[in-house]
Amino acid sequence: MKRSIIIILSLTLINLSGVLWASTLLEYKGQENPQEDTAYYEFDFVLSENGSRMLMDLTGDLETGELNVWFGGAGYEVIGNYTGEARFDFEKVVFGPLNNTGPVKVKITSSNASGEWQVCFREITKTGSLLSLLVSGCLVVLVTLVILLWWRRSIEASWKWLLLGAGVWFVGVVFKFIVAMIANTPVLELLESSLGHTGYLALGATYVGLLTGVFEIGITLAFALVIRGMYKDADRALSIGLGAGLVEALLIGFSSIGNYLTVATGAASSDVIMNALTQAVATTPLLWLVSPIERIIAILCHVSARILVLYGVMHHKYRYFWAGFLILSAIDVLAGYFHLAGLINKISLWWIELTLLPFAALSIPIIIWCYRHWQDSDISSG
Repeated sequence: MKRSIIIILSLTLINLSGVLWASTLLEYKGQENPQEDTAYYEFDFVLSENGSRMLMDLTGDLETGELNVWFGGAGYEVIGNYTGEARFDFEKVVFGPLNNTGPVKVKITSSNASGEWQVCFREITKTGSLLSLLVSGCLVVLVTLVILLWWRRSIEASWKWLLLGAGVWFVGVVFKFIVAMIANTPVLELLESSLGHTGYLALGATYVGLLTGVFEIGITLAFALVIRGMYKDADRALSIGLGAGLVEALLIGFSSIGNYLTVATGAASSDVIMNALTQAVATTPLLWLVSPIERIIAILCHVSARILVLYGVMHHKYRYFWAGFLILSAIDVLAGYFHLAGLINKISLWWIELTLLPFAALSIPIIIWCYRHWQDSDISSG
């Protein structure tokens, strides 16, 4: 029975992945002969869904001459017109939304060319993109609920400590947001103008990460110093960390579902959401899985960072505070770098998650160690 369920679930996920990824409309590889002055190719295809966006990859390695790729139709007289010489690379270029009332015609002409080239067009449907948002958001909410259920059954702590963790996160994020609104633009502009691009990326990312450390971990320390019961036992400390991670996950999950509803109802910001989503789908396979995996990583890091802070307060050893500060700050240093470097939706989001994965892997033994050694002290909560 269990094997059948696993097989059915696996087939469902495989089919879902196909729906949520771009389907190939045209893929052609050309080899130009220097003996021919010109060569001409013509193709046409029809989009499967009205309102789809189209993704183009065009690469070439020509020794001589040039290649021109023109395409139009699907509601436009001209959709795109690209010319390349020598080595050229037009990757993940998005067009649309387009209609499927008429075919897309592709005309390719080479002039005095020798060498290789390749063109590929894929369709990203609106239905698939919307489903990606919905599935991603629902999975994040599901992950949150599963962890909550585990906490309720396994951890002997009151709901108030979980809610207090959520409140600690909220206060820290509010302070961070206020400072970021005031200071981010002048600070980052100053760094870029005075340090050049490399220095700007290095110190700018560090600044972004320190905002998280100062406010999210700093606020955790402030609460712990005022509410001494927070660190009375390991269950409470674990609940504080989970509360911070889970409330963030729930907000992200509901935000994804909200974006789905925004686009589905045709609200004013639909085009902005769809354009960003299309770029993400274009660069990231299995996009719908990224957010759930990211939230699991983030929750582990929230718990390890905050449990270290509370353990440090419990034992009056503040090196543990700095360890927690480093974990959460380093994560946002990396995230800040990817944002400042303009790499979001230009590279696969899986590469970003891969850089964060070591912090999650490190968080597991940290949580276990702190939990097991919590009572190695005679300090009471007062």
